[in-house]
Amino acid sequence: MASIKKNNQSGKWDFVFDLGKHPFSGRRRQIRRRGFKTKRAAQEELSKLRAELLENEIINTTSIPFNKYMDEWLSERVHQLQKNTLNVHKIYYESVIKPRLGHFKLQELSPIHIQHFINQIVYELNYSEHTIHLIYRIVSGSLKRAKVLNLIKTNPAEGAIIPKIKYKEMKVWTLEEANYFVENARNIKRLTRCYIGFLVAILTGMRQGEILGLRWKDVDLDNQLIYIRQTLTQSGELKAGAKNKSSLRTIHIPNSLVKNLKEHRNLIRKEKLRLGKNYNDLDLVNCTQKGNPIIPRNFRKEFYNLVNKLELPIIRFHDLRHTHATILIQQNVNVKLISERLGHADITTTLNTYSHIIPSMQKEISDQLDNIINL
Repeated sequence: MASIKKNNQSGKWDFVFDLGKHPFSGRRRQIRRRGFKTKRAAQEELSKLRAELLENEIINTTSIPFNKYMDEWLSERVHQLQKNTLNVHKIYYESVIKPRLGHFKLQELSPIHIQHFINQIVYELNYSEHTIHLIYRIVSGSLKRAKVLNLIKTNPAEGAIIPKIKYKEMKVWTLEEANYFVENARNIKRLTRCYIGFLVAILTGMRQGEILGLRWKDVDLDNQLIYIRQTLTQSGELKAGAKNKSSLRTIHIPNSLVKNLKEHRNLIRKEKLRLGKNYNDLDLVNCTQKGNPIIPRNFRKEFYNLVNKLELPIIRFHDLRHTHATILIQQNVNVKLISERLGHADITTTLNTYSHIIPSMQKEISDQLDNIINL
């Protein structure tokens, strides 16, 4: 819809072009142009504008280009995802999803289109199963949201067949190896200041970002509690909150960790006094000598160096979290409590992650039954 009128005040011609309501916000959209000397000049400019809008496929609720919808959906995700995660999603959208699905109208996408897309990236691109699952989740998540917005009746990504993830065997330390690390690391000359972070990982199962974002005000040494309220991203950015709602939790810590945290706190206090105004006081438990956040890759590098010096089996830093959970399961700690300690969304996540440990415990259960029930 458009209208051309003469402006009584200026004596020139103006027009208004109505684009209809925005399909996402519901707001009315109009384009105004003013100051044309003649009505014909206004009509010519209006015709050009219409042509440009058609070329750019201005969207409406019955015919939305998938690429236009995805741009809107990704801008919505800014407030839901961590910056690094959102950047990864954008990269896969621009390089993989948009070239193959972007030209479709949102309402045209069908299950066969999605399945063909998955088959393409499976056979044409050398991506791991994890990457294929991530790309599928991006597409499926966007279409799920489109269904909620009543832009489509069904999610065409539902029921798609994707390659199963081949899980690699989890590498963890035994209880003996974990104890060896804790007991012998202190004997290393010039022990890294990151050692306290490694202890926290072994004794709490906290994630790397949670450990590096931990503040002293979130540590209650008197009541032996740690509150997860802040994390450090891979890019070194401090962020309020945690990975998800279930990750915002309280963890009880043992006396041994309380003792080590008190010693480390004394070290931090001395560094503050020595540097004075030059100390960047972010209240971090794990920080550089000047109080700045420790870069995650440097933190992991210090861990691998220490493991090498102690001649222990090489595991990823994240595997300290798995080691913590595995040891607790082997000590017959209630899996529900372990799940809450790790900050898993539900107990199913814990059971699926550590299901390989359960069979090895069946013999212990059968032995206990022999002692409990007399036949």
